[in-house]
Amino acid sequence: MGRLLPACLCAALFAADALAAAPSQDRPQLSEAETALHTRAAYLGDWTPGSAAGAPVVAEVRPGQAVQQVLDALPPSTGTLRVVRLYPGTYRGPLCLRGLGPIALVGLGATPEAVRLVDGRYAAQPKAPEAPAQPCVPALGSATHGTAGSATVVVAQDEVHLHRLSIANDAMDGARAGQGYPPGAGETGGAQAVALLTRGDRIHLSEVALWGHQDTFYADRGRPDAPARVLVERSTLAGDVDFVFGAATLVIDDSLILSRAGRRAPGERGIGLAPSTAPQQAQGFLVTNSRWLAEPGVAPGSVHLGRAWDAGVPKGGPWTATSPNGRALVRDSLLGAHLSGWTASTARRPFDPSVNRLAEFGNATLPAAAFESLPEGQGWASVAGGTRGGSAARPEHVLAIRTRADLDAALRLGDTPKVLAVMARIDLDPQGAEAYRDPDFDPAAYERAYDPAVWGRRPPSGPLEEARLRSSKRQAAATVVRLPSNTTLIGVVPGAGFANGSLMLDRVQQVIVRHLHLSDAYDHFPQWDPLDGALGEWNSEYDTLSLRGARHVWVDHCRFDDGTRPDAQERTVFGRLQQRHDGLLDVTLQSDLVTVSWNHFEAHSKTTLIGGSDKLTSDAGHLRVTLHHNRWVGVAERTPRVRFGQVHVLNNLYEPRPDSAYGYAYSIGIGFASSVLSEANAWEGPVPATKLLRVLKGERFTDRGSLLNGQPPDLAAAFPNLAPVTWSPPYALAPEPAATAAQRVREGAGPRP
Repeated sequence: MGRLLPACLCAALFAADALAAAPSQDRPQLSEAETALHTRAAYLGDWTPGSAAGAPVVAEVRPGQAVQQVLDALPPSTGTLRVVRLYPGTYRGPLCLRGLGPIALVGLGATPEAVRLVDGRYAAQPKAPEAPAQPCVPALGSATHGTAGSATVVVAQDEVHLHRLSIANDAMDGARAGQGYPPGAGETGGAQAVALLTRGDRIHLSEVALWGHQDTFYADRGRPDAPARVLVERSTLAGDVDFVFGAATLVIDDSLILSRAGRRAPGERGIGLAPSTAPQQAQGFLVTNSRWLAEPGVAPGSVHLGRAWDAGVPKGGPWTATSPNGRALVRDSLLGAHLSGWTASTARRPFDPSVNRLAEFGNATLPAAAFESLPEGQGWASVAGGTRGGSAARPEHVLAIRTRADLDAALRLGDTPKVLAVMARIDLDPQGAEAYRDPDFDPAAYERAYDPAVWGRRPPSGPLEEARLRSSKRQAAATVVRLPSNTTLIGVVPGAGFANGSLMLDRVQQVIVRHLHLSDAYDHFPQWDPLDGALGEWNSEYDTLSLRGARHVWVDHCRFDDGTRPDAQERTVFGRLQQRHDGLLDVTLQSDLVTVSWNHFEAHSKTTLIGGSDKLTSDAGHLRVTLHHNRWVGVAERTPRVRFGQVHVLNNLYEPRPDSAYGYAYSIGIGFASSVLSEANAWEGPVPATKLLRVLKGERFTDRGSLLNGQPPDLAAAFPNLAPVTWSPPYALAPEPAATAAQRVREGAGPRP
């Protein structure tokens, strides 16, 4: 290991640049004030990268042509941006961009992978001393190519835009598990193989994929005193050791950094960033608003975030005031569980947060739970092939969701397996009622027109009701989020979730929803139904989470509530409370094979409906739902209310509060043609056993091992007309004692990101 910088030198170099206190020594965190200095705008300065759209196309390259020859044949630059277009295909051989003036290489494929620039040289690869290693990096006199000379593409000029291309170095593709290296390369050296080397300023990569192993992307400076700003956005950078390195001022924004698996020997660790920032340079590498994930096979904690590249310093030092001290900040990004802290520099200088300039801010870790399927035996959703959600997602389909726009873009993947990691609390209704209200809808006029004293008990109809329906339709279009099949939606930061809207699972399958706070599916335009009950009711359109014809769904460790607008605070109109919320979690219209586990439901009226109508006989044979280890606090009813389904309710904690704003009506509703098995549930509250159930045309119910305030309730005596269920769960989910379960639910229900 190398020695530390002398204390006096540390103070001189870094006194104005100290890191905030770290939660761990190897993962220091900048303060918010310090982080404010490290933004895309600050790093790019007076450069505003733009698009190549509209610039003149001066050449086109098709498969079979040599890209280098086409570039060499271009007329001299006039100083304005020119575009060279590349048709889909693979273009093999080294490429040098130098002396071309402002230029853009634009791939014409639908994805970066459609246009592939590839070569296979590596640092230790032999060459004749008089032979050039790379057109831009001759390395004359050397018997090997060297790191820079291995590059597939070298940008050795300013003002270059690469768009929708992939650039790869495949020299190490044949090495697996530490074996199969080409001559001169191995675990201890010589395997550096660069895909892209940049030595210039104002270099812009958009929708580019860089593929390699060690030293994939070399972001360098043409001269130590020259600016070297590089922006990488909406791109992929893949490798395994020091695969983003160099002395440039580099911004990686809204991109995927991918740690690769397979090349290295078992037990060898990976390393990500390796900046070689000059000590007087305040800006090095900035990774922002990005995702750093791993290929399957990369073990948890096996890849260091990075290390300083002490360029020019031998192993063990010495270090001087002019020695590089790499700077990197990873901020506001989603990081995989494969990542561990920063490590010792290339010259073996131990990592020290008081000396090194490597830090983080505002990142979230993607938990292993994001890729979990429902474990075998965990309820109805675990049978008939189980519930996988988006667990088969490729890394490029693991997406960070910070805004509604992020969510909408992710949902356009359709049924492609995907993991959506929610990193914020997202308001699905930021505009409010006026954004949806039809010009012809007047709430006051609606109430005057359909007052039962005037209108009677007929269902509302006519222009005002039609205007209300149009308003409601606009609200639904804006605030109802429809999740597609093969989706895992998971919160990864405290408070992650969705407010003021509804999640809808409509005729989809394989969906997992975990660790989210789902709140306040508020209806701005509730409907008056004079035929609902003896006195009529106001009915809301939206459930917080609604399953309609959905199969293989797992809802786990979520919180459900009405937010800051509970129905109890709403007006009373026509003698009835104007209801703004429907169910918290409803399962209807032949939904099937559903597990609801470890959730927290609070302060609501009609909580969970399983089966929407006695008339929907098509629900028979469906609506198989397991609810276990959930917590219901201060809810009035429907926990759950069941029609038709075989429903297993076990190890849940009920905390009825009759004196709360919502009161208490009952817990489990035994509805038409239902069959409910209750096991080892716990009720804690001032209610009698006769209030735990409500019989709503149902006939079959069994309870085993439940407790009411610590004592077994005699539900058979309280409800003598209910016959026992005739089915047994086809899965091995054995209940634990109700008292034990109650304590565990109290401690563990709800989001745990």
